Amino acid sequence: MTFRPIQADDHVLLIDGSSFLWRAFYGSAAVTRRSDGHPVGAISGFCWMIWTLLHETPALPPASHRAMIFDAGRRNWRHDILATYKANRSEPPDDIKRQFGPVRAACAALPIPMVELAGYEADDLIATYTRKAVAAGAGVTIATGDKDLAQLVDDRAGVCLYDASKGKTMREAEVLERFGVPPAGVLDFLALAGDTTDNIPGVPGIGAKRAAELVCRHGTVEDIIAAGAARREKQAVKVAEHAESARVSRRLATLDSAVPVPTSLAHLGANEPDTDAFGAFLDEWDLGGLAERLRARAA
Repeated sequence: MTFRPIQADDHVLLIDGSSFLWRAFYGSAAVTRRSDGHPVGAISGFCWMIWTLLHETPALPPASHRAMIFDAGRRNWRHDILATYKANRSEPPDDIKRQFGPVRAACAALPIPMVELAGYEADDLIATYTRKAVAAGAGVTIATGDKDLAQLVDDRAGVCLYDASKGKTMREAEVLERFGVPPAGVLDFLALAGDTTDNIPGVPGIGAKRAAELVCRHGTVEDIIAAGAARREKQAVKVAEHAESARVSRRLATLDSAVPVPTSLAHLGANEPDTDAFGAFLDEWDLGGLAERLRARAA
């Protein structure tokens, strides 16, 4: 870790490491193994994506600070609100479990600081670091494929999302195009439409299109419930009839931006790539193609 106090006009890159890891695992056409039989498909995909993101993505502004954020375990505070939260997800396959450690070793070799905290999701840590960076006057790019984080987008504060798989940056206009609501309405949108990926129930019979219409017309979940209680609109009445589900769903989709993060922003100063250490890691895992690419760049 490099100590560098955060200041105005800095730029922070927060990488949703868990999102990248799962994408790398399921993006492998076949199970790739090292000569000793150890699976390496996720390791390889992760390293390719992260190296490209950090060093070959001109769309990203230079980062003064950066961090790889991981989920720490499967249970967090949201399970205390709803026991079935993410209950639709099966246990991670053994092949990806065996690659968790090497992926973290890859981050250490790059080097890029890693942050995770038991009881919280990566999204919560990202929200917390984003809040702290914005308070200091710094801009933030969040590299992720997770739509929940769209609620953090703020053009005025310089906060955007970057989807590496699509090579696209998401600012307020793109959030509105995707969800039908601005970033400030994403949380209420998710409360109504739910999220099958995370097993967030939402309101029965309210899909994405209707959820966006209700949020744009009335505002927050509480505003919509009030409109339904007054029987001013059929769809709002439906929300009022399922008010508890809407409220619980909103709490589940809410990002905790006050997490007691174990590492301060100042300790996330960006380092130059350690090509020797990262190259040695790649050689250890029989990832010669990427090692050659790295060494050619450093030559």
